[in-house]
Amino acid sequence: MSPAPPDWNHALRSARQLADLALDFDCAATMPLDPAARLAMAEAALVGVGNPSSTHGKGQAGRALVEWARRQLAEALGIAPRELALTSGATEANALAWRGALEPMLAAGRSPAVLTSVVEHASVRALTAEYRARGLPVVELAVDGRGCWLTDDLAGRLEGLDLGFASLILVNNETGVVHPVAQVAHAARTRGAIVHADATQALGRLAVEPATLGVDLLTLSGHKFGAPCGTGALWVRPGAKVYAIQPGHQELGLRGGTENVLGLVGLGAAAVTLGARLAQSPSVRALRDQLLAGLLALGAVRNADLPAEQESGHIANVSLPGLDAPRLVMALDLAGVAVSAGSACASGTLEPSHVVRSMFGTDTTGEARARGAVRWSLGPHHDRVAVERALAVTAEVVGRLRQGKATRH
Repeated sequence: MSPAPPDWNHALRSARQLADLALDFDCAATMPLDPAARLAMAEAALVGVGNPSSTHGKGQAGRALVEWARRQLAEALGIAPRELALTSGATEANALAWRGALEPMLAAGRSPAVLTSVVEHASVRALTAEYRARGLPVVELAVDGRGCWLTDDLAGRLEGLDLGFASLILVNNETGVVHPVAQVAHAARTRGAIVHADATQALGRLAVEPATLGVDLLTLSGHKFGAPCGTGALWVRPGAKVYAIQPGHQELGLRGGTENVLGLVGLGAAAVTLGARLAQSPSVRALRDQLLAGLLALGAVRNADLPAEQESGHIANVSLPGLDAPRLVMALDLAGVAVSAGSACASGTLEPSHVVRSMFGTDTTGEARARGAVRWSLGPHHDRVAVERALAVTAEVVGRLRQGKATRH
């Protein structure tokens, strides 16, 4: 066996120390790797497969594993394997949907309108800004104080527009609100639009059936349901007109480049567990409710307070009056509890959550609510003991911060 690369042991030791949080309540950012995925990847790594595009035996061994993974995900979704383009994750799938649908329209001389919402994921917001800057009309659905889309005037807002594309989030990544994608998708498709939905937060929490959502394209992310980071897919409805942005013979001809064989093996193995994860969602919701009740008892106010059928059950988004989210998140991290201030993909900025800001406005009260918004998110691996420990730590941290005596543990 070859020796480890220089500094590997140091890097591994550092990573373990950073990751050694007693309590991880940031599952909306990434779910712990499923044991089945870890085992499958370890076994596949020992096979020594080649490039899946090679025609020799080693290459075809890699192809067999990629196609196995595609079948597992397709079976979990009730679709045909040939309808899935495997990607590096949700951000790439979103970009493929947007560019693959819009660029041919632009090349043909159209200036199509785009329908989306003000509470989309950061990757979709970036695409929205880009195409708006390129001159495309953009209609954004606003939300009410619970985070729900306001759709009553949708027909009037679309009147007279050449609607070409719609991109809609199914489960909001910050609040857990389940949006009526099927309803809006129908309105968009009757106007001839290609409709894309981002289902990143939905798998394993809701029953996702692409064919019944009424969309043409659907984004999926592996690491939200126990697959490794760097894996995902775009479902393409048969007959949907979407074109490659990185041409190549791989992945339905939509996504050129060598497939991530080991990562996709993990994706396939995690996909097999989706049914079991869905069966555990009531238990996750009960734990979330226990956590939420404890946070409210500490003086928190809930953002997106909705009936159970309108939210996913795995997220508790709350604001603690008088406490800014970045400071609270850091203090909890130092005390051994991982939570987040908004989307992981929007981290690195001190700007308040755009989702919560969209719900409560930009006046003094709304800004304070947004600046204090913290997202807690749970998974099937949590239990009552973990929730109770997290609440005890949080009570101590909140008390300290309110007294202005934050210290490192």
